[in-house]
Amino acid sequence: MTLQAKDIMEPRVVAVAPEMTLEQFEEFLTVQNIDGAPVQNAAGEVVGIASKTDVIRALRFQSRGLSPAQVTVADIMTDDVVFVPPDLSPREVAELMIDHGIHRVLVGDRQHVRGIITAFDLLQLVR
Repeated sequence: MTLQAKDIMEPRVVAVAPEMTLEQFEEFLTVQNIDGAPVQNAAGEVVGIASKTDVIRALRFQSRGLSPAQVTVADIMTDDVVFVPPDLSPREVAELMIDHGIHRVLVGDRQHVRGIITAFDLLQLVR
């Protein structure tokens, strides 16, 4: 049996709202012990993905005089989310991450996220 995305994904995916402040998002990541999360609108549709890297990039807002309480996840998120089908091979997932220069993909689609795969998950396969 060959491994598929559904075999290596983390099925427990916690999402955040685009209105969440940067301050709240930083705390959320710490409490959840994760590096990133999908961003879902009120209808439950994935509209982006945000990560610790985006939080670091958000430092540019401070140079404009904005505090973390004034910046939202919508301001920092990446709206070009990469979704993969559950039957994709880990190699194909890795190639997509490399091609897009990203560290995580979502398994499923905008309306139904089944899981998340990070670069760390793929590294675990090499051990």
